[in-house]
Amino acid sequence: GIVYLPDGRLALIDLMAHTVRLIDPENPQLITLLAGAEGEAGYADGVGSEARFNKPIRLAPIGRGKVVVADIKNHAIRTVSIDGVVETISGGPDKKGHQDGPAAEARFDSPHGVAVAPDGRIAVAGASSHTVRLLTPGSDGYQVTTLAGVAGQSGLNDGPANEALFNSPHAVVWDSEGGLLVVDIGNASIRRIMDGVVSTVANAANSKLAMPIDMMPMDTGSGVYLIADAGSQKILQWSPGLAGEIVSPETELAMPHGVTGDVNGVVYVAEIRAHQVTGLVSGKAALRIAGTGEAGSGLEQLDKPAAVLKHDGHLWIADLNNHRISVVALVDGQP
Repeated sequence: GIVYLPDGRLALIDLMAHTVRLIDPENPQLITLLAGAEGEAGYADGVGSEARFNKPIRLAPIGRGKVVVADIKNHAIRTVSIDGVVETISGGPDKKGHQDGPAAEARFDSPHGVAVAPDGRIAVAGASSHTVRLLTPGSDGYQVTTLAGVAGQSGLNDGPANEALFNSPHAVVWDSEGGLLVVDIGNASIRRIMDGVVSTVANAANSKLAMPIDMMPMDTGSGVYLIADAGSQKILQWSPGLAGEIVSPETELAMPHGVTGDVNGVVYVAEIRAHQVTGLVSGKAALRIAGTGEAGSGLEQLDKPAAVLKHDGHLWIADLNNHRISVVALVDGQP
């Protein structure tokens, strides 16, 4: 439930978090810098400001208080914990390319979307290689394999995974049946990988997709997903039986690049062109969550926020041009 208070604030009942929150639209919530430097690109594991990223773009939960990060220009898959510890799982700035094998030897080319399955496997959308990769944990660490697509070859082709073609896959998300949904930005479509076969489940012809760029489940087990569509400047709601119903029909966003949230609370959107994270309440842009609306490297500012993730009581933000990962606390009453 949502109540608009006389002073302009919102009182929000967050059912799943078991809290009542007060949100002030005029005062963005406090951003806490977890890892990276203010506007300084680089490559280094470490803690807090000692760590370096080079355009972190996508996030996925990988356990309590921890997320996995796709680091584009470092061609690496990395993790960040809530205490600011950054570790590289695979890849690195000197390992650009496409090579399967042990994580220490594998190569990536501008990885984008990441998603972690219940069994610990990490799916990676390779936007430049036009492939979907898989990192499978084992006793000797992760093993990297190509799940679908042909490295270096773009196109649109369904069928056996090793013959299927993608065009700049940008985001991935596991569904409740163990299939992998892929946001195929170059083909303006949602593809699905299941049992070694790729199929197209949504496109501009059978839904309202224009330029889908990110996708997240709306809530566990519902089969409903939120899609950030940069082409229509809107957030779409989609499921296999729902052809692209628009969640925010009255709101034109400044290139929504990342989305997270659930049906019982606020939907959070990374507006990459507005340099802010916006909260949608009842399908409308009701409040600014983080950022000032102007690009900058100050702690209160964002510079092209690319991804946002609601996880473990925090809102995690991949701040693309500031090369850092930040969080906003979402629990304990007032933001």
